[in-house]
Amino acid sequence: MDEPKSGMDQLISQIRNNPVVALLIFLGSIVIALSAFTNAARNLWELAPKKAASPDIQGEWQADVVYDWPNAKFSERFRFSGKGERLSGTASFLGMNRGILEGKSQKDQVQFITKTQEFNADANHSVTHRYLGKIANDEIHFVMQTEDALSEHLPVEFIARKLGAAKATPLNE
Repeated sequence: MDEPKSGMDQLISQIRNNPVVALLIFLGSIVIALSAFTNAARNLWELAPKKAASPDIQGEWQADVVYDWPNAKFSERFRFSGKGERLSGTASFLGMNRGILEGKSQKDQVQFITKTQEFNADANHSVTHRYLGKIANDEIHFVMQTEDALSEHLPVEFIARKLGAAKATPLNE
């Protein structure tokens, strides 16, 4: 005589004898496993460091620049455009617009060069101006270094401010 089967043994026996129920249990197990894996993968993805969004520097900026020779204060303008890390536009030097060359914008930094031509009694030569800036809110803190074969220049520091940027006003004003 057979011993009475436990509830679990009876369930397993019914599953073995019914292939449709066995298939549904198998598919359900697959769905549950995929769901658990997907949630675990999403949680791991959220832990990965995110690429910081670059500040929007598109538009026009202005700076009062004091150069490294006597009585050399100019109001300079910068017009930035470009996509991604590429930066283009113009930067004035001594009040004259110059095209931006080798422009890059990455995270909170911007860098580019401009070139000017100097004419004197002895020769004409090209001068390179290298700009490196750190972006903070609606300001760019620049250091500009001039490379000139005929004379030495100290680095020039200045702050460019975005024109037309909305400024926060304290409530008590």
